[in-house]
Amino acid sequence: MERNHIVLIVIAVLVLVVSLSGNFFNASTGRATDNILDCEDTDSGIDDKVGGNVIGSFDPTKPRTDFCVNSTTLGEYYCDKARSDGAVKEIFCEIGCTSEGGFGVCKVAGAESVRCESGCSYNGECLPVGTRVAGRYCDFTQALRVQKEDACDNNYECKSNLCISGSCLSEEGGVNFLNDVEKTYFWE
Repeated sequence: MERNHIVLIVIAVLVLVVSLSGNFFNASTGRATDNILDCEDTDSGIDDKVGGNVIGSFDPTKPRTDFCVNSTTLGEYYCDKARSDGAVKEIFCEIGCTSEGGFGVCKVAGAESVRCESGCSYNGECLPVGTRVAGRYCDFTQALRVQKEDACDNNYECKSNLCISGSCLSEEGGVNFLNDVEKTYFWE
């Protein structure tokens, strides 16, 4: 009888320890989680003139940066499908490959390479941070980025130039927002 009590107490203690150890059963079963993000390409695909990163679905802590394989070849990362860590395509650069803002890009004909203390090199000139040109903006990391349509930190990042509460508003959304503000805070 006493032996049965000891066995029951040991089993009860083991069950208690396992249940208090947190999410033991979920961690050990290998069940998928719902926190996998879609692959994100900061230069919006294969663009040899704009450097960027691919932030993968399965390892978002390690962005993959466009790079120069050698003096004439660019390693361009892109998202090959929504749920991936991206793929790399080697692109031949006629004029050569160079590094701008920490990203590999193909050199542009007629544009001299300029080293900028702050801002971005574009067609032989230094653009200040926040400058928008050709559907891109100069980021604080000294890289030209494709303008966004969703999450943002600054107005100049958005195609509409309207960043409110961390989201890019469409031009129509911006007009509606301004109309609402005008109705709420009437002034003449």
